[in-house]
Amino acid sequence: MDRNTARRGITLIVAGVTTVMVLAFGLSVNPVSANASFAAPLCGNGSAPDYGFTYDLQQPYWTVDWQDYASEQAVSEVDVVLDRLNEDSIAQTMILIQPQEQVGIRPNCAVHFLRYMQLGLPTGERKDNGFVFLIVVEPDSIDVHYAVGLGLPALTAYELTNINRAAENAYQSTHNTDEALLTLVQEFDTVARNNYAPLSYLAPTPETVDPPSGPLGVLVICGQLCMGIFFLLFFMWMFSQMMRGGMTFNPSGSRSWGRGGFPPGGGRSSPPTRGGSGSGRSGRTN
Repeated sequence: MDRNTARRGITLIVAGVTTVMVLAFGLSVNPVSANASFAAPLCGNGSAPDYGFTYDLQQPYWTVDWQDYASEQAVSEVDVVLDRLNEDSIAQTMILIQPQEQVGIRPNCAVHFLRYMQLGLPTGERKDNGFVFLIVVEPDSIDVHYAVGLGLPALTAYELTNINRAAENAYQSTHNTDEALLTLVQEFDTVARNNYAPLSYLAPTPETVDPPSGPLGVLVICGQLCMGIFFLLFFMWMFSQMMRGGMTFNPSGSRSWGRGGFPPGGGRSSPPTRGGSGSGRSGRTN
């Protein structure tokens, strides 16, 4: 073997070893890089339009991600308070519970969740009345933050910070998330109602029509009485037929469903869902 052939052999060996080392290094590094690039951002570090969230916009409870921290009974009690605040057009409120390792910038997390869930009424006097409490769960404590919709300017930072502290202190003394949740919503209900009265939407008063007078009026009244007697006798007859046959009556005239009175599907309505109905525009946070 001459010298040139030997050199070419050495060159090929070095190139092969280098290629193998590069491939091995790439296989050891690339999976980590891929996982990092596809990992969801921490809550508060995301950006519009979804801010890194994948929640359904309609939830079974006003409290989200509670399963590992609170009881269903406490969450249901929270819903009673927050349902009334929503029905009175005072505030459309959600509570998000997150472990500290899943949260980046905490005030931003509350604001982003409010925007993502589109909380707040879309129109009217209380437009953009969305509100969010964020509960960050730490090893031995909780850290509570809030985000306020643009339609709730009367809620001051002083009052809201006191609510946060009350919930944190309730957890600190009991180490019970249920107690913290109930304290949070009770204090918020008091503050919100002190600042905003319920909106009442009065139905329009029906217009009354005076019956005609004279002989024509007598005929109209007699006709109404006759029709009333006719329908009374008709429904008495229908009632007797239903009692005899043991079946209910529907407007089409057919008997159906038996004595229970429930439709074939069981007659159960779907559970209520809770979520935003507006734009989610937010202002202050803490």
